[in-house]
Amino acid sequence: MSEAVICALERTEKPNKVRKQGFVPGVMYGKDIKSTSIKLEQKKFMRFLHGHAKNTKVRVQLGNDVKHCIVKDVQKDFINGQILHVELQAIDSNDVIRLKVPVVFQGKEELSLRKQVLQVHMPEVEIMGKAADMPEFVCIDVEDRKLGDKITVKDIQVPKDIKILDDESEIVAVISAIKEYSEVV
Repeated sequence: MSEAVICALERTEKPNKVRKQGFVPGVMYGKDIKSTSIKLEQKKFMRFLHGHAKNTKVRVQLGNDVKHCIVKDVQKDFINGQILHVELQAIDSNDVIRLKVPVVFQGKEELSLRKQVLQVHMPEVEIMGKAADMPEFVCIDVEDRKLGDKITVKDIQVPKDIKILDDESEIVAVISAIKEYSEVV
């Protein structure tokens, strides 16, 4: 997974003042650094988040230091979508970490051609492994699945150094028929 680089500044102001200045308030912490209040440029951070999932890896430049981090939490205003606060965890590439990553389903277009739909029960799974090996998401190919097929955690393929922590019998998704409704006149 490629890592983006974002610039952060140390923050001494209150979060509301930072937001009014066009920044996102946040905190960066990790096992080898002290917890630091930071601020990130709102527009640049929104652009970064647009193409990435939560728990994605990112390099954060704070002063002359560049730290490898994971976006642990992003709090948003549920009305206007503005980012209220961000939490970044500094990691070492050899650290063993746990993350929840999204499940990406490939081949959904083929299902719709057959008048079938994918009912997702688990949009993300928890994985564990070295930080350097962590994927941003996991994939399942559903193109050749049949009506009624249940896709379980066991069906998810991950690199050998990554372990899925969810029960392998848990249902991730089910292939169902699309119900067609006729208009009553």
